[in-house]
Amino acid sequence: MAIEPVFLALVGKFDALCEALQSLALTAIEDRPAHGDVLLVERLGDLVEDLRGLTEEAREAARQAQDALAHPSDFNLGRRALGAASERFIRVEYRFFAEAASYGTIAELRRFGRQRGREWLSWTGGAVEALEACRTPLREADEALFRGWQELGERLGSRSLMVQTSAIGQQITSPQPRPGSLQPKRDRVTDGLT
Repeated sequence: MAIEPVFLALVGKFDALCEALQSLALTAIEDRPAHGDVLLVERLGDLVEDLRGLTEEAREAARQAQDALAHPSDFNLGRRALGAASERFIRVEYRFFAEAASYGTIAELRRFGRQRGREWLSWTGGAVEALEACRTPLREADEALFRGWQELGERLGSRSLMVQTSAIGQQITSPQPRPGSLQPKRDRVTDGLT
């Protein structure tokens, strides 16, 4: 498979994840009831903003990898950019599942909604749905990153160099300029085994 479509798909998956997190931010931050500042709600809003920022950084790094691997390819730059995208994405994934969508957070949101009345219950239900809607784009971005690494590895593997020796001994040739000449002189050094 060509490398360009793989990285085009990767950037597309990060776009979809950014959209899902934007929807979560609208629900968690913008749509919350106007009255009452609650630590749980503030904490969720801050976490969502952190996730959005990290995802934007991952998407930008994936775009840099895509650009680097377009013709003519710069595999070293592409590898570094893909590494940066992976590092940011791992942080997003970890924080999403360990903090935002953890069982404890979901249970706390539902309990909070039941305690605060209908307006807050509606908000917490929407926040939980928006959290759940992020799971599929996260999984798809994870799979796209894997395919990106796989394709890049295949490309780099096909560009490897094989060195084979077939004789005992060693011959080293190095250019040395002659005094007063612009042409290098080749000196021959042998180790005496040939």
